[in-house]
Amino acid sequence: MQKTTTRLILLSILLLACGLRLHAIERQDIWGDEAFSIWLSQQPLPAVIAGGADTHPPGYPLLLALWMRALGSSPLAVRALSALTGLLIVPAAYVLGRRALRPPAGLLAALLTTASPALVYYAQETRMYSQLTLCAALSFYWTLRWLDAPTRKNQLLYLLFTLAAAYTHYYAFFLILAENMVVCWQQWPRQKRHTLIRWLGMETTLVLAYLPWLAVQYNFLSGKVSARVTAWSLSTAWEIARETFTLFSAGLALDPQSARAITIAFLPLLLVGIGAALRKNARHRPLIAYLLLPFICAWAVNPLMPFYFPRYLLLIAPAFYLLLAAGIMALRRRWEPFLYLGTALLLLGSGWGLHGYYTDAHYVKGRYGEMLHYVKEHARPDDLLLLANPLQIRIFEYYQPTQLDHAFTNTGTLPELTAGRERVWLVRYGNRAEYDPADQLNGWLSTHGSKAHASGWKDADLALYILGTAASTPQHPLNIDLGAAIHLRGYSLSAERLSPGDTLLLTLYWETGAALDQRYTVFTHLLDAGGVLQAQLDNEPQGGSLPTDSWATGELIRDNYALTLPPDAPPGAYTLRVGMYHWQTGARLPVPTAADDQLTLQTVAVQ
Repeated sequence: MQKTTTRLILLSILLLACGLRLHAIERQDIWGDEAFSIWLSQQPLPAVIAGGADTHPPGYPLLLALWMRALGSSPLAVRALSALTGLLIVPAAYVLGRRALRPPAGLLAALLTTASPALVYYAQETRMYSQLTLCAALSFYWTLRWLDAPTRKNQLLYLLFTLAAAYTHYYAFFLILAENMVVCWQQWPRQKRHTLIRWLGMETTLVLAYLPWLAVQYNFLSGKVSARVTAWSLSTAWEIARETFTLFSAGLALDPQSARAITIAFLPLLLVGIGAALRKNARHRPLIAYLLLPFICAWAVNPLMPFYFPRYLLLIAPAFYLLLAAGIMALRRRWEPFLYLGTALLLLGSGWGLHGYYTDAHYVKGRYGEMLHYVKEHARPDDLLLLANPLQIRIFEYYQPTQLDHAFTNTGTLPELTAGRERVWLVRYGNRAEYDPADQLNGWLSTHGSKAHASGWKDADLALYILGTAASTPQHPLNIDLGAAIHLRGYSLSAERLSPGDTLLLTLYWETGAALDQRYTVFTHLLDAGGVLQAQLDNEPQGGSLPTDSWATGELIRDNYALTLPPDAPPGAYTLRVGMYHWQTGARLPVPTAADDQLTLQTVAVQ
């Protein structure tokens, strides 16, 4: 009866885990690292495992390649592999908990693993971290099994899962070091030298099986090692611990204050579990090595590595949840309600993190596909799509709009690429400081045309330019002051009669009489006869490439804007208004001739 009840509970936990890992799995666009995984796994199999294309070992790309050849490359198909391996982490945590703790603690660990925001997050990502965590948990499980019974079966299964972990991510070697510590810890005092010799033979087999990959990848990896010199410090260790345990407790989709509160709630139970493991003859003492030694190794190699991310230590997450379960069970022995109170507290924190992940759009990983869908819906057949930063090539290939000319570009090729084009889209991807720190692409296009659209899409920003050089002098001269030092010397219009859907090109001519220390944003509004805003574009001058605090005194600045009417714009007389406001506070620059600090330039007719 007890076994039947345990199986039913475990089955219910697995169904819940499956639901959480499949729920809204297609909600987010494929993002940069996922697109690279898909591209690499689409290559011929010899190229997938050849090395030199990716920093990480080829275990996951090879498995993904076989998976995609059967199921395709849709977001659901490619993420389903991670969802499956993420689901299998739950029974792995159960069997590990049952061996290192007791069956009830194993069920509790499985439940905590099921609700983990971090494990759900990476179970919906086309990367190797779920596979790494699963292989690490099974490797540690078969280490304990081998210690209890060093049979050939246990030896082969240990080698299988450990080698799979090592061929998935290099941090698996930190786990192997922890496993060696556990074996020596348990066997050396018992003077079981023959057991240690057999273990040494297994580890030698692992090294020999990994040497071919190291030989292939050595040159690539040596080029990735950072040349920086960073001293080890306790502050660095604290930072790694804080980021890692916050990931395990609260996930990646909560504000820092909420995430900190959840982590603080988890920490006492974790410490109780570690304290219980330190007692004499504690069954789960090896879990301390599983949790802490890879963390210490990550800190130790940090000065030599180009970067560190908490997800690299996801392989120790099962130990984290197992020690939480051990802490709850230890408190339960003192007072039975602790079992329910502690479990409810941990599930409440995990549920909070999951809710943020599923519902808060602020924490989406990317919106590149949504952005290119917008381009596809609004582009014209003769438009050109310019792509800044070659790092976006793989994600662009995944979402590439058909029948739209595109080119990767820098400022040196812009005149040739845009020759004869009326409309040009620009996609800037990633960290602009790495490929266009002076904002030359936007500056050139804004000088030789008018920005008609600008929007941000999480990991990229998009702009549309209507090309055409404005006259050097204003069509309609003015002399109006904005604030104490900015003067509007006039403006030019492309037309004074429009139809719905047309674009009005506006050029403003600015000048400053003194050096400015503030940045101001220009607003341009086109309102219909009823005062309803029908077209608007707010921007810093010259598309943001020439902010006001960089203006030279006495220089006439041509500032282009493109205002596009909606297709259903009502006919009538439209009013064109402009002004400036402080980019941080929103406070408008005063205009002596206008009570509301906005200038009415003229009306245009919409037929």
